[in-house]
Amino acid sequence: MNKWDWEPSVVAGCVVLSLAYVAFVRKRGFNRAPYFFAGVLLLLLDLVSPIDTLADRYLFSAHVIQHFLLALVIPPLLLLGIPKWFAAGALRQPWLRKVECMVGQPPVSWLLGVGTMLAWHIPALFNAALASDGLHVFQHLSLLATGTIFWWPILGPLDDRHLPTLGAVSYLFSACVCCSLLGAFLTFGPVGLYPTYAGYGGLDPKSDQQLGGMLMWVPGCFVYLAGIIKSVARWYGAERAACNCGARTPACRVHTRVNAPSIELALDKRSSK
Repeated sequence: MNKWDWEPSVVAGCVVLSLAYVAFVRKRGFNRAPYFFAGVLLLLLDLVSPIDTLADRYLFSAHVIQHFLLALVIPPLLLLGIPKWFAAGALRQPWLRKVECMVGQPPVSWLLGVGTMLAWHIPALFNAALASDGLHVFQHLSLLATGTIFWWPILGPLDDRHLPTLGAVSYLFSACVCCSLLGAFLTFGPVGLYPTYAGYGGLDPKSDQQLGGMLMWVPGCFVYLAGIIKSVARWYGAERAACNCGARTPACRVHTRVNAPSIELALDKRSSK
């Protein structure tokens, strides 16, 4: 299966997104551009490559991969590619700032991101999207949009919009639990939830659904774990910077206690000379 579906609306959308990005940031540098263009390229491949054909007609597991990329991989790349100055300027628009305040912070952002992923895997909704081109397009757009909203408090360009470390860990861990429960249900649940998929390439419907569940379960948790590690590393880096500036933060006190013995040993050696 090597059929590429060069849907004009998808190609045009990705081209417009890329050109708009270049137009906005070209005078201020392209430091974050690799993230953004990687996200756009992955979006294009996700929607025009053979993954899309397999997902639409043959394999449930391919559809899980498509949804996984739309909700959990592409949005973080796009957000990491947005410059801080651009985001700050955009939020000076009253209507946009109001929208961000309404949907950009928990619990709303969490409910939109996780809830959309769970809702679209309800068999009735999932099968209806496969049967309707319009609803299928809306499904993809909603996963991409709510995925971006979900990751905004974690990876958005503005530091003051980020969740505190403990809040970020709880936010991502709880999302991981929900993703794992959905994956476990798909892996061990009844076969035939999505009758469009009759198997392909040596995979029967049962194996296909189990593979889809495992893809939802394991790689999804690794993405959330990466977000947790990123949040903790950002906190530790900020604490170390504050420590270097003379602030007495918890991490600074820990760092001082850890390094105190080596400092004392160095002083003893110097005095003995």
